[in-house]
This record gives sequence, C-alpha cells and structure tokens, in this order.
Amino acid sequence: MTEYAVVEAHTHNGVQVVRICGEVDLTNAVEVRDAISRVASADVQVIMIDLTETTYLDSSGIAILFRLAERVTHRRQELRLVVPPESPLRAALELTGVPQLIRVQPAID
Repeated sequence: MTEYAVVEAHTHNGVQVVRICGEVDLTNAVEVRDAISRVASADVQVIMIDLTETTYLDSSGIAILFRLAERVTHRRQELRLVVPPESPLRAALELTGVPQLIRVQPAID
C-alpha cells in the first residue's frame, strides 16, 4: 500500500467493515483494489466500505466500487458504503450514480 491510502478490515456485528483511509487515485487504485480483495470475506452477508477517512477518490477509485459491487452481488452478498453527509466524496459518488447501485449510509450502524 502506498502512503496515500491504507486499507483495514474488521467485523462489527456480523458485518465486515473495510476502512479506506487517505487518497485513492490512479497511482494507487490497483493496490487499493488488491488490498480490498485480500481482506473482503466471502463468509459475511454484508461488506461495508467505510469512506469516512477517505480524503480523495477519483474515477479509478469509483470504478473499484462498481467492480466490487458486481463481484459481491455474484457471491450473494450486499455491499454498502459509509460516507458522511458532509464528505466531499458525496458529490462525486452521486454524480456517477453510485447510490443507485450501492447503498450509501452516513455512519456504521
């Protein structure tokens, strides 16, 4: 993982929470995608990507979310995103149609 992003995972109330801290852009998108793939469990019903600490997400990062949604749907899992209402990422996610495909919530339930 580059100095721009850190991916961590833990299970919270039966939901796997994958937190991405830092920036995700073209320079590290492949590394972030691979890190998520390594930690995303096939043994849970819900995988929640926590973007609370994500400070920047370009189109390559958004593409990761679309591909991940497709993959977990094939495994009969649900993907959710945590994005606080005041996050600068919200506008980019809404503009690209992410909330129509992936449930976006303001906090971890």
